[in-house]
Amino acid sequence: MVRERPDQGLELLMRHLNMQIGLDLKQYKPNYLKRRIGVRMRATGCSDYLEYRQFLRQNPDEAGKLVNDLTINVTEFFRDQDVYEALRSHIIPEIVKHKRERSLYSLRAWSAGCATGEEPYSLSILFLEEIRKMRKDEPWTLRITATDLDDQAVMKAKIGLYEEIKQLPGIRMEDYFMPLEKGFLVREEVKRPVRFLLMDLVKTPPLRQLDLILCRNVLIYFERDKQAAILEIFRKCLRPEGFLVLGKSEAIIKSEDSGFLPYRRKERIYRRQ
Repeated sequence: MVRERPDQGLELLMRHLNMQIGLDLKQYKPNYLKRRIGVRMRATGCSDYLEYRQFLRQNPDEAGKLVNDLTINVTEFFRDQDVYEALRSHIIPEIVKHKRERSLYSLRAWSAGCATGEEPYSLSILFLEEIRKMRKDEPWTLRITATDLDDQAVMKAKIGLYEEIKQLPGIRMEDYFMPLEKGFLVREEVKRPVRFLLMDLVKTPPLRQLDLILCRNVLIYFERDKQAAILEIFRKCLRPEGFLVLGKSEAIIKSEDSGFLPYRRKERIYRRQ
């Protein structure tokens, strides 16, 4: 009698999801993956992976719910204020200086793992604050690509309505948000530069010559080899001397091998070599 391996059911489930929606679950750390799948199994009343795979076959909408559960959205405007202060006072002025010296007036950034939109909108506000300091005859344009796997989070981000807003000192909230009965609506000036897309982080996007990438508190959920693959994607997407911002609990261990050098270690800000 051939005994079934303990994780064989999980492997079959992962294979089914890869075929059904093109999601490679091998990229996630095993313990994290099992915990998040376990949440959906309990919610659907499934006792093991094979039963849950059958449930997915009979209920195609469940795959989307699993994806949403895998992408935990913990975010807020200007989260970790010291990081955004560094962006405001050092990184964005440096980007603008670099572009102006070359008479290039296009600013391009990527918010990878944007969740419900607070991060790309925070970034949009900081860039707009800097652009306001520029000469009127300089034709600055701003494009921020914001991506996530969670379709519900992206839908909320596109609407841009938030119950609570946290601002950086010196930024006038009324310039960028419209107060409503149900919260605060992001003004069109802030929304306009931001393009939201559903996208798997491990697939190379059609983005090149970016000035800045924010990918904060996302890499910690991936295995080491997938982290390296994602960093290589970021390196290809950034222009030379472009900036990468990671989360406070993340770091590039062998930065020289990755193509990045530390720029501000405390805030986890790196620069492409």
